[in-house]
Amino acid sequence: MLKDFLAHPLTHGLNIDSPRCTELRRSIIQQKSFLRKIYEEWHLAVASLLPLNEAPVVELGSGGGFLSDYLDEVITSEVFYCRDVRLVLDGARLPFVNESLGGIVMTDVLHHLPQPRLFLAEAKRCLRPEGLVIMIEP
Repeated sequence: MLKDFLAHPLTHGLNIDSPRCTELRRSIIQQKSFLRKIYEEWHLAVASLLPLNEAPVVELGSGGGFLSDYLDEVITSEVFYCRDVRLVLDGARLPFVNESLGGIVMTDVLHHLPQPRLFLAEAKRCLRPEGLVIMIEP
């Protein structure tokens, strides 16, 4: 399979959506200067677009990244418990009040969602009128 061929040796054979694989991917990104630089550029670009201090910003799928290094206020989340994640949640059932969020950020997440339209409906419900959904996808 192509997926197995492209897998990093440390994550080979692991379920891509497992906490162990997520922790390893975070470690790989941190250790490889080229990857870390790409993520730094993405995080800086995202941080420059968000309306900070006006309404909460949530990052979905935070386990593999480090956006919180650039946005202290970001609410980190994942579908399972892992290090540096504040909330365990399902993107199809966001636990936020209507029109309460200033932004939702996702890096390499949308294609993992089993029902992306449910997420988009939830995002629309939870975001303030000028709120942003910012996605970086492969």
